[in-house]
Amino acid sequence: MYKEPTYSICIPNYNMGDTIERALVSVLEQVDDRYEVLVLDDGSTDNSVEVLDKLRAKYQSLRVIKLKRDKKRKLGETRNISVREAKGKFVILHVDADDVWEPFINDFVTLFHKLEKCLNKDFLLSGQQLNIAKKEYLLNYGPYRNTHRAQDRDMWLRLAAIDAYIPLDHKIFRTRLSRPKKVSFYKAIRDSWYHMLYDMRRGTALKSYILGCLTGLFYNKTKNFSFKFRVLRFAMVLPVFIASRFDEPLPPPDNMKSHAEFAEYRERTRGTYQEIMARHGCDSDISFLSEEAQKIFETKEVVA
Repeated sequence: MYKEPTYSICIPNYNMGDTIERALVSVLEQVDDRYEVLVLDDGSTDNSVEVLDKLRAKYQSLRVIKLKRDKKRKLGETRNISVREAKGKFVILHVDADDVWEPFINDFVTLFHKLEKCLNKDFLLSGQQLNIAKKEYLLNYGPYRNTHRAQDRDMWLRLAAIDAYIPLDHKIFRTRLSRPKKVSFYKAIRDSWYHMLYDMRRGTALKSYILGCLTGLFYNKTKNFSFKFRVLRFAMVLPVFIASRFDEPLPPPDNMKSHAEFAEYRERTRGTYQEIMARHGCDSDISFLSEEAQKIFETKEVVA
């Protein structure tokens, strides 16, 4: 007998046929009938659809929606469609088609409800690459804006401006699957372009951006990018600025205009489950979780 799910795990997919089966199985094998795993295929041209159809025949909790490709629709709007189409009261986000997850998603959901009861308000709980909120609340107060990259950071900032964003520190329990070097390289270039485009649409001054990219040529702060890639990024600044003039602006909230203000809010509100509960005067005991889960959620592994 079918029953409506309480939780919808929303996963966008576009041409991730080389990783999507391993990613989905890692999620599908750890959820029960309270969950649906909703994959929104954004017009894939590889073997993704065939993989999804095969998995759907095996897992009842998997639901697939196939969209026609629309170049005007960026990842932010694709995520919005997945939230609107979700059948669950709660949506779980940023589970991607190239991530393999250890079996602690349900523990993350349990902690969300404990925090929800403690704080007695609606909010988005943002863990390490995992987020959860009420579907209707997210649609009313935090829908993604139509940008390809930084759509999550943009929504976090707007929710932080209304004190509805809580960062949860814990040990990462997902692994990003490797992809062919050529695919990864072009993805890095594309992602960099869209990150820069988002910054320009937010109103970042061209002069300061050029200066930052120029400085980055000689000072590789994160050590994540080669010199060749940093030169390419510097070369993209002016074309990105021109492209940004043809897109609608994405202004930040009036009460949280700068990244520094968001960073201050994030540091002030973040913490492990125990730290956040204690901060709000609630029971911070975590022994209701398994020993394995306690190790995940007692550990502070912060990713910026």
